[in-house]
Amino acid sequence: MDVNLSAHRAQAFNYLFDSVVVTDTTGIIIDWNCGSQQLYGYSKDEILGQSVSILHVPEDSASITELVISSVEQHGKWTGEIRFLHKDGTIGWVESMCVPLFDDEQQFIGALGINRDITKRVEDAQRVLNLACYDQLTQIPNRYLLMDRVKQTIERCKRMNTKFSLFYMDLDDFKNINDTYGHCQGDSVLIEAVTRLHKVVRESDTLARIGGDEFVLLLEDITDNNDISRMADILISALDKPFTINAQPVLLNCSIGIATFPDSGDDFDTLIKTADFAMYKSKRQGGATYRFG
Repeated sequence: MDVNLSAHRAQAFNYLFDSVVVTDTTGIIIDWNCGSQQLYGYSKDEILGQSVSILHVPEDSASITELVISSVEQHGKWTGEIRFLHKDGTIGWVESMCVPLFDDEQQFIGALGINRDITKRVEDAQRVLNLACYDQLTQIPNRYLLMDRVKQTIERCKRMNTKFSLFYMDLDDFKNINDTYGHCQGDSVLIEAVTRLHKVVRESDTLARIGGDEFVLLLEDITDNNDISRMADILISALDKPFTINAQPVLLNCSIGIATFPDSGDDFDTLIKTADFAMYKSKRQGGATYRFG
C-alpha cells in the first residue's frame, strides 16, 4: 500500500501543470517535474545539480535569494511574483511559492518551490499601463502620468522643504508643418524633437507630452534661477537645428514657460496654468525664448 501510494505521489508530482522545483539547503536543484521542463526549457538531466540561480534573471538573483531565505525562516514560506530566465534566454514572469522541507527529525533539508507562468498576465497589465500612462506616438509619459509624478514630487518637496520646476514647452509654428507636409511628417518631427530633448535632460527628469505639440519637463534639484535659465537655453538650442522633411531642412523651435514650486503654486493645476501662461508670453514675444511665471 505504501509503495503504491508513493508511486501515485511521484506520478502526480511529475504531471502537475505547475512547475515544482526542489533544492537542497545550498540552492542546488535535486528534483523537478515535467511542468518545470515546460516552463524553463531544461530537461531533468540538464538541470539536476545546477544552482537554482540559473532560473533567475542575473541582476535579480541575489535579491531573490536573500528575500526567499529571510521569508522562509521568519514565516515558514515565501510567495511573490518574480522574473525567470528560460533556457533560450527569454525572460518571463512566475507567481512563486517556496516552503521549507524537513526530514523525519525536523531538520531543514531543502526547499520546494511551486511556480506558475504569469507572463501573459503581466504583459497584458503592462500594455494597459502603457496605454493609460504613455503617449503612444512618442512613448513618453502623458498628462495622466505627469500629474501623478508632479503630485508625488510636491509631497516629497513639502516633507524635505525643497523646490522643483516645471517647463511648459510649445513648438513654434508646428501647425504649419502639419498643414504643409501632412500629419505623418509632423509625427516624425515630434518623435525627433523628443529624441533631441531626451539627450539634454537627465534620466531622473520627466519629459511628458500633454498635447499635440506641447511638452512639459519636470525638473527636480535645479531651483536656482540662473541654472533654470541655463536649462531653458539648452532645451531651445536642442530644437533650433533644422529638421529634415522630404530631404529639405525645416526650422522649428519652441517657446517655454517656467513655474517653480512653491513660488508659482503648490498644486498641479496651478503650476501647469502658471507655466502655460508664461509660455504664451514667450510666444507673444516672438518665440524661441522662455519666461518665468
